[in-house]
Amino acid sequence: MRILVTGAYGFIGSRIVERLLEMGHHVTAMDNKETYGVITSEELKKLYRWRQRNWTKEVYRQEGDVTDSNAVLSAFRPKPDYVIHLASYPRAKLVNNDPWIGVQNVIGGTVNLLWHCQHMPVKKFVFISSSMIYGHFSDGTKEDAITKPNNLYGEAKLTAERFVKHYHQQHGINYAIVRPSGVYGPGDMEDRVLSKFFQKAMYNETLTVHDGDNKVDFTYINDTADGIIRATLSEVSNKSFNITAGNSVSLRNAAEKIIAVTGSESDIVDTGAHKLYPRRGTLDINRAKDLLGYQPKTSFDEGLEKYYEWLQNKI
Repeated sequence: MRILVTGAYGFIGSRIVERLLEMGHHVTAMDNKETYGVITSEELKKLYRWRQRNWTKEVYRQEGDVTDSNAVLSAFRPKPDYVIHLASYPRAKLVNNDPWIGVQNVIGGTVNLLWHCQHMPVKKFVFISSSMIYGHFSDGTKEDAITKPNNLYGEAKLTAERFVKHYHQQHGINYAIVRPSGVYGPGDMEDRVLSKFFQKAMYNETLTVHDGDNKVDFTYINDTADGIIRATLSEVSNKSFNITAGNSVSLRNAAEKIIAVTGSESDIVDTGAHKLYPRRGTLDINRAKDLLGYQPKTSFDEGLEKYYEWLQNKI
């Protein structure tokens, strides 16, 4: 199959490209090489080299932004059977800090891709959304739960989901919507919560936790990539899927585990709830299990060990 992956140089995208190549698919990798102000260009190049270490020369690379019609048109030249759309401002904080660019990127980029899918039909458009679309949610939240985002990132992702469904209703474009949560593991940048915990713990510095009782359904990168690929290649279409570990962990517990894994002498300071982030819990993944055969394989403890090993080699 020919598969276009946007945001292909990113943390999740690069792992998906690697897996698709292993499966024998032809991949077009589109990315704009954005640093989002959280990493230097030189550091990003090094990270790209590691993320793409197992890529083959058969990858068709298309540099450009998904909001650029000409760049997207070039990415569609190999006539993809499937489109996996990951390209997006990747953090709630980034969209909140620059809402004009961030919202335009999330929504505008998605609509631009959908328009091209309308005129160059594909078998399925796979949109990578976020658990942030639910807003505050509790354990056992299913895909049909009420959606009340409490930040701009969640609102933008939810609006993009609605455009995906609109293009299905009006133009017959089959889709899958994937809602991941707390993805972590080797190859990630240093500005996510677990990455920050590790960086502090490895130098015996104080770990700052925003509301230690709040929980996140942390999901190891390989499980996330597997779920997205299953949603893409499955004959099941026009469904939304929670693709997570299905087992949330409190932020305080996560910090404590990381201190234990690293043998750190760090303290933990709880600064209370952060208004940008919702109260969260465990997402229900039974739909993905039943319809896609999805089954997360890496426990949180195992994932932390693997991530720590990579971080040590990285240093």
